[in-house]
Amino acid sequence: MEVEVTSAHREKDTVSQSLEALQRMYDQLLSQQSNWEALNAASEKINMVYKLLENAEEEEQQELQRQRERSRAVEVENVAIQKRLREAELKLTNADKTASTARQTLTQAQQRSAEWERRAKEYEGELEIVRTRLDQAEQTQGQLEADYDSVKMQIEEHEAGKRLVDVS
Repeated sequence: MEVEVTSAHREKDTVSQSLEALQRMYDQLLSQQSNWEALNAASEKINMVYKLLENAEEEEQQELQRQRERSRAVEVENVAIQKRLREAELKLTNADKTASTARQTLTQAQQRSAEWERRAKEYEGELEIVRTRLDQAEQTQGQLEADYDSVKMQIEEHEAGKRLVDVS
């Protein structure tokens, strides 16, 4: 009996030790279970964050695409504006050249006009002198014609007087 009691004590100690070991294992499994639950919750949160990031990245990609499209449109417009600017600058340069040529032509025309006016004044002066001489010549001619007529009448009178004398 004593052997049985000793054996029962040993068995009890062994069972107690086994129970303690099982309890430790159970506690350890419980703590691991909560770790697994925590890991599972963290994994779900990570998945949720990943999906949020994925959605945000997708929205960002769409916004980036819209910005690229706007940028391309602005670049095309910029190229068109630069082309129009070059065309306007070319037209302005041509207009400046044309204006310069017109100014030179105008200056030359003004110089010729001034020369023609100077000559016209000279010719008017000469014409006035010629008119004065013509007037004098006409007066002289008138005087000469009057003198001629006077001399002619005197000659005719003298010839008539001579004929009268010859007839008598």
